[in-house]
Amino acid sequence: MRLFIIGIGPLPFYRSPRPATALSDGTWQVIQPLLEDGHSVRAVTFEFGQRGQPIIQYLHKPRDVNENLEHLAFPEPNADTRALIAEKVQQAMAAFNPHAIISAGSVIASWVTSHLRHRLPLWYDLKGAFIPELQLRMESPDARGTFETFTVYKQVLLRGDRFSAVTEHQAHMLMGELGMVGRLNPSTLHEHLVTVKPTGLDPGSPSRMPSSGRIRGRLCGPEDFVLFSSGGFNTWQDTRTFFETIERVLGADKNVVFVCIGGGIGGHHDQGYESFKTWVSQSPYRSRMFLEGWVPQDQVVEYESEADLGVNFDLDVPESRYGDRSRFLSWMARRVGIATTPVSQPSAQLIREELAIGLPLGDSEGAAKVILDAAAQPGKVRAMAEHAEQFARTRWSYRETTRHLREWAQHPCLAGDNQKWLFSNDPCLQQRLAFHELALDGIFTNLVRQPECEVWKKVQEGLHQRWPWSEKP
Repeated sequence: MRLFIIGIGPLPFYRSPRPATALSDGTWQVIQPLLEDGHSVRAVTFEFGQRGQPIIQYLHKPRDVNENLEHLAFPEPNADTRALIAEKVQQAMAAFNPHAIISAGSVIASWVTSHLRHRLPLWYDLKGAFIPELQLRMESPDARGTFETFTVYKQVLLRGDRFSAVTEHQAHMLMGELGMVGRLNPSTLHEHLVTVKPTGLDPGSPSRMPSSGRIRGRLCGPEDFVLFSSGGFNTWQDTRTFFETIERVLGADKNVVFVCIGGGIGGHHDQGYESFKTWVSQSPYRSRMFLEGWVPQDQVVEYESEADLGVNFDLDVPESRYGDRSRFLSWMARRVGIATTPVSQPSAQLIREELAIGLPLGDSEGAAKVILDAAAQPGKVRAMAEHAEQFARTRWSYRETTRHLREWAQHPCLAGDNQKWLFSNDPCLQQRLAFHELALDGIFTNLVRQPECEVWKKVQEGLHQRWPWSEKP
């Protein structure tokens, strides 16, 4: 099959100014096993932080990676460029003449995919629950464009033929969302619209390597216990409890150091990391706290290979309960032990199967006691990490996690209701109502930025008439 896949870069065979992220890793998780199955893939990636022609450096040409792979890199779309970029992607799709389209992971990929003109089978891989993620951003300074995502997401729900969620919890939420836009109708009664596709471990991801001196010998002694963190300081992270726990541990055990690679997430959330840096700079133990920032991928492996215990602290918010923790995969591959709060489903699963250490939620004193106990038993931590690596390379392998997607790709098809809508112009009643609601959403998201205009006042009056218990404007 010819598969047109839209996702986020960079992919492993090239470098760009921005490092790999959970979204770019998720894009490769979709592409790699489909290539392995013999499909022809034209991959379109959007490069975060690049507004003009993307600057990328191929380590290997796409055809050298796989003879059936093509790659096109586009800049990150913004309000001024997204229509033009969507049209260019449309042209790339038409020239490839695919049998099916797959949107891999991000809101950006979903937005562009939802604007393509076609009648092809379409799979949306939703890596994380969109609405709980938006909930965390609605009061941030850069939230103006957040509300537009509601309309985009409804387009995704209406047009997708199959969907994959990153956890079972998200899959249940997604079924409810599909029901609210009319997709649970007689035509889809016997169809499995939603499947679970956990974050997977790249088969090429190396195991723990011999010490390179990235940490030991440079930042600490060879026998010190290294607490570790990597990746972005995201909106769901309990940064205050995280910091207070690290400070308590370092205050109680002089043979423990803390090393962090990663940082703020440009264009999404920088505040968490900036606050964390300020707290570290004021700590009496700052000489044993090392914030190394974002580092190249080959160095990430070297850092991880010298760490003992990776720590993760979640806020008890919907995003944590429905979302994923993809950073665990690279820790497991390099046999870094995991200590985490039990909020996310992957965290709870690893703790339940004794592949991670559970930390109390929002309790820095209790969490510090747990971590100090682990630091006193490094052999036990190493044994747990070895079992966790085996788990990741089998249960969370690319091929295992993408099994449902790969089965669908052998014979991609439209959902029953989309078949009727696209080829008979006969959407069911639920879909008709959802289309009207989507049109109203478009009006709302455009006018919400101009609340004083006359049209907006009329919309408000209509809403208050519909719900008379609300206060009149």
